[in-house]
Amino acid sequence: MTEKEYEKHVFGELCWQCHGVTHASFEQQRQCPACRRKWSYRNRQIEWKLLEAFCLAASAHHAGRCLGVAYRTAYTNFRRFRAAILEMAEKERQKLFGEIEIDETYFGGRRKGRRGRGAAGKVIVFGLLERSGRVYSVVVPDVSKETLMARIRALSIKGSVFYSDEWKSYNDLHFYGKHRIINHQTAYVEGRTHINGIEGFWSFSKQHYLKCHGVAKHNFALYLQEYAFRYNHRHDSLFSLLFPSSITTPSPSFSLP
Repeated sequence: MTEKEYEKHVFGELCWQCHGVTHASFEQQRQCPACRRKWSYRNRQIEWKLLEAFCLAASAHHAGRCLGVAYRTAYTNFRRFRAAILEMAEKERQKLFGEIEIDETYFGGRRKGRRGRGAAGKVIVFGLLERSGRVYSVVVPDVSKETLMARIRALSIKGSVFYSDEWKSYNDLHFYGKHRIINHQTAYVEGRTHINGIEGFWSFSKQHYLKCHGVAKHNFALYLQEYAFRYNHRHDSLFSLLFPSSITTPSPSFSLP
């Protein structure tokens, strides 16, 4: 069943049971002349609109306010969509190989005191980007050599070409593959030696993160997976990817494609 056909079911043009054409019965309710079943479509219409809002990167608060539903309803559905993304991301996961850019960054609101590495109260995120490929990002407890090298070994194949800044935790990378270092104090690009790709992903992620007005630390990893999935599929229709796995099947006799 296509998205267009499903949308006709959601908005009551077709019956969930026999898929025949329906007519209005009462307010927010339609009836099928063939099987005489009556359906209330409001909840399914809200679910459909929330999925559209999520794919357009609206916040749960803004989507709930625009659709006239409680924030909790919008947030619960958005969390279900993120869980579907996490499941799909796990199925797609495979080790990166080739030219790989690596970097770490910090997520969190503006605070007084030190910025960048060593900033207090922020979430540390480490990422790897395969040029012309995918990006993976993960929350890490620190930026020590042991922590970052363990992630690099887990997410990439030995023998790749790694591009990084001059951070000391990457000093042992030459034992795992070729290591190219860009010194940001002198230049940001030297031929093919740069990390502009992964820094572009950080900018992409933080633009989405700003719309959330803060995320609890125990939920942040779920949001981070969402940003990576959006980035990896930025040339695809996110709605088409989420449609089969995110919409609840309304009837035992009806199944999604």
